[in-house]
Amino acid sequence: MNEQEMIKRYIYEVIRRVPEDSREDIRLELQTLVEDMCTEEQIPVQEALQKLGAPEEFAKRYRGDGEYLIGPEYYNNYLWVLKIALAGTGISALISGIVQGISHADSIVHFFVSFFSELFSTGISGSFCVAGIITIIFAVLERQHVKLQLAPEKGWSVKELGKNSRPGRQWTPFQLPPVPDKRAVISRCDSIVSIIMISIFSALLLFKPQLFGVFRYENGQIQAVASVFNLARWQMILPVFLLWLFTGLIDEIIRFVTGLYCRTVMYCNLICNTLQIALAAVLLKVLPLWNTDFASQLKQAYGISQFSKSDILHYWESSFISNAVLCLIIIISLAESGVTVYKTLKYSKQPV
Repeated sequence: MNEQEMIKRYIYEVIRRVPEDSREDIRLELQTLVEDMCTEEQIPVQEALQKLGAPEEFAKRYRGDGEYLIGPEYYNNYLWVLKIALAGTGISALISGIVQGISHADSIVHFFVSFFSELFSTGISGSFCVAGIITIIFAVLERQHVKLQLAPEKGWSVKELGKNSRPGRQWTPFQLPPVPDKRAVISRCDSIVSIIMISIFSALLLFKPQLFGVFRYENGQIQAVASVFNLARWQMILPVFLLWLFTGLIDEIIRFVTGLYCRTVMYCNLICNTLQIALAAVLLKVLPLWNTDFASQLKQAYGISQFSKSDILHYWESSFISNAVLCLIIIISLAESGVTVYKTLKYSKQPV
């Protein structure tokens, strides 16, 4: 590692720990500071960086660290994820409010009363729930000192930063991890979409599971025909369903916050996908997830004598639907894990 690469790595490790709006100014200031130290004191770059100390400790001078539930290093990402999740919850509350309003649309007054009642009750309770979950996740990451961009080199952990007086464990510039390859960058837009969709789906399952079904407009009102899910056993099904979604949410949050394919993302993805496959198997093969009368209720409501063999509803009462959905989940999970492992091994500059 030459001197310019060493400076580049050090600056990167410092500025990624400070607020985004001040990173460019700090980068220029730090570049000038290192160059001036080398010129005025006639010392090599390695010694100048050694005097500045570990990037984690040096960054605290700009952040003004104190006692936080969510510290400055995590706060920008926390705020991003929270806004996205709350937006998803708001969308689900809006959808639920519209459906609830239309179902009581015998007058315009009843429509707006039902709409706003459902919008505020679902939106407020859902927002508190989502905000609590996101805050707990980030608080745990903060307390466990999880490094969310690149895993440290062997022999150096976040907990050990600043303990430079310990013999044999003193920080040196040679421990700086490389600046990440652009091909190792994870698309945050994909993570944003996933977080929003999971938030919407979770809120609807929690507050309005009956919306997952078939409806028809009759006598000026929307009438439920049949529910896809087994609502009679919903109290038993819902916790497993939400845990399955929550596992996927953790994976997407880690990917969003980290922003790079690295060991943290790879291990988290493998663990979360394994858990999701196991939970999907419980949902689809153990619990009575589906409403077994769904197909027959449709027949009765619409006067259908028999579904053709080319119609998926023909196989509703068999295990075909559950097996097909489970196979699809397994294929998607394995494909995602394969891509994550491949990109981590190929593009990550950290040893795996």
